[in-house]
Amino acid sequence: MHELIYFDSPGYAEPIRFCLEISQVPWKNTTVDWDGYLALKNSGELPWGFLPILKTPQGTLAESNALVRYAAAVAGLEPEDLFVRGKVDELIELMNGWRADFSPTFYIDDLDEKIAARKALFAEDGKVHLGLLDLEKIYTASATGWLAGTEDMTLADVQAFMNVFMMFSGQFDGIDATMLQPYPGLLKFHDFMANDERVKAYYDYEDELRWVFKPGAFATK
Repeated sequence: MHELIYFDSPGYAEPIRFCLEISQVPWKNTTVDWDGYLALKNSGELPWGFLPILKTPQGTLAESNALVRYAAAVAGLEPEDLFVRGKVDELIELMNGWRADFSPTFYIDDLDEKIAARKALFAEDGKVHLGLLDLEKIYTASATGWLAGTEDMTLADVQAFMNVFMMFSGQFDGIDATMLQPYPGLLKFHDFMANDERVKAYYDYEDELRWVFKPGAFATK
């Protein structure tokens, strides 16, 4: 039995949860609140003091990037060909690069300043805007629809789908769903992923944040 422990929010754990769900391994999704997190931390159960952690038959793993690669391997989403796997990792690191510019905005206390900083990331020369354009080009250039040009889904597709579209869920001040409309290639990628049977089955329930992963989530009326 594998047990993933994290908060109820999607956050760093969402791609890990999805990979475990489509794998053949039995697993348990354990969610905690802040008090639960502190109890785990104080008990010494968190190797480095943070969530998520993944309890496996061999022991506990920590750090979200390590966990998601482990879960992807268990789910069969890591290509056996080392070059193709390298290309998948290359795409993930490319996304991690521009997404890292978003993280500092969480530490801005003044709301107006926070919103301004986030909107600047979507300006013509903004790091997020340029990153989204790069992702559009990668998707458009793929002959198969999968970002690494593979025959099936890889971790690059999972990370892109879950991390990119969660930004537009409405939970982040200064960013809303309308800001995705200038990226038609990404909207096509969303349709491609959201209509995959594995994704549809996993998100076959109502959730105030995870609506972004459903087919037609960003369709304009």
